[in-house]
Amino acid sequence: MSAILGDIIVIAVLVAVAALAIRSLWKSHKSSGGCNGDCGNCRGCH
Repeated sequence: MSAILGDIIVIAVLVAVAALAIRSLWKSHKSSGGCNGDCGNCRGCH
């Protein structure tokens, strides 16, 4: 029983981390933080 509970906790933590990563990517995309392919107007290009 405790092995199943441990697996559930690990899976829940992994899902939470993935959700936070996706949320961060989505917010940066919405605020034009991502690359749009136009290096002439990109602040991150060399």
